Amino acid sequence: MSTHTGPGYSRMMVTARRIVIATSLTLVCGPLLAAPADAKTVSEFWQISLQMPAQLWDDAAALPDIPGNEIDAFSLGSTKYRIRWTNASIRQLPKYMLRQQGGKTGVTTAGLYDRPLTKKQMKKFGLKQRLLWLDADVLLADAGSPACQGLTGAQLDGVLDGSITDWQQVFAGQPQAVTLRVPSDYEGKPRKMFGRAAYAPGAQRTTDGATLSVTGGAVAVQKLSYAAKYLAAGGVCAVPIEGVVPSEQTTRDRTYQHAYGVYYASRKKPTKGIGAKPAALIKRWEYLLFGPVGDAYLTSAGGRQRFLP
Repeated sequence: MSTHTGPGYSRMMVTARRIVIATSLTLVCGPLLAAPADAKTVSEFWQISLQMPAQLWDDAAALPDIPGNEIDAFSLGSTKYRIRWTNASIRQLPKYMLRQQGGKTGVTTAGLYDRPLTKKQMKKFGLKQRLLWLDADVLLADAGSPACQGLTGAQLDGVLDGSITDWQQVFAGQPQAVTLRVPSDYEGKPRKMFGRAAYAPGAQRTTDGATLSVTGGAVAVQKLSYAAKYLAAGGVCAVPIEGVVPSEQTTRDRTYQHAYGVYYASRKKPTKGIGAKPAALIKRWEYLLFGPVGDAYLTSAGGRQRFLP
């Protein structure tokens, strides 16, 4: 799997390059090396176009890298395949994702959603869905912070929007200023968590690592998948909300109200025309995504321990 690092890196640059390459190949003739109809070996370029909303981008934009850069050699039935993957990630609004996935022609193959599609949506756009992983938005605090006693939903909103500026507004004791840290996305903007893209005016934008070093009255928003191993080591707590402690169990049973699932949705039937995907392509990609290769990615990539279904 390729790894992209360094300040200012934008996966959209890679995405754009891949789309140009894949589109050019599709328009010219499709296969890299078209095999005769009765041949047993097929060598081609294949592409999955994976759409997702902005709030999943930092977690999942590299998901199309799962097949890797080397030739993917495998067999389906009596046919042997030697495939070069040129997959692409596309950041998109969910309402447009559905329209593009529901079209009968085109190259959009699949989408990721942070909530399940309704039966009505799946029927209208001819889609099927499957739970890919589970996660939760959490508020981290120093283990000695009064916040570790827990907050109500309204108090959490007050911390996030800046209306609560001192813990004395919530807990008895000495004054202690509230400082909010929010990790930045790949563009340097605050990540969308707890259903919001805007936070307290004085919120500090920071790195994932810095959200784990909260001390005193400081708190930070983070994904449970990223913070879990640090929580186990002590020194930091995941603040209980409405009496429920964020954990793998409360994420799985959804008793923690800020837990969510990430759903993979794809068409029941392949599209037609230019850019249409053969059934073998879809079958292989979904085998990689939901098999051992995908599991290894989801439980380790980006330092995150995503919870598998």
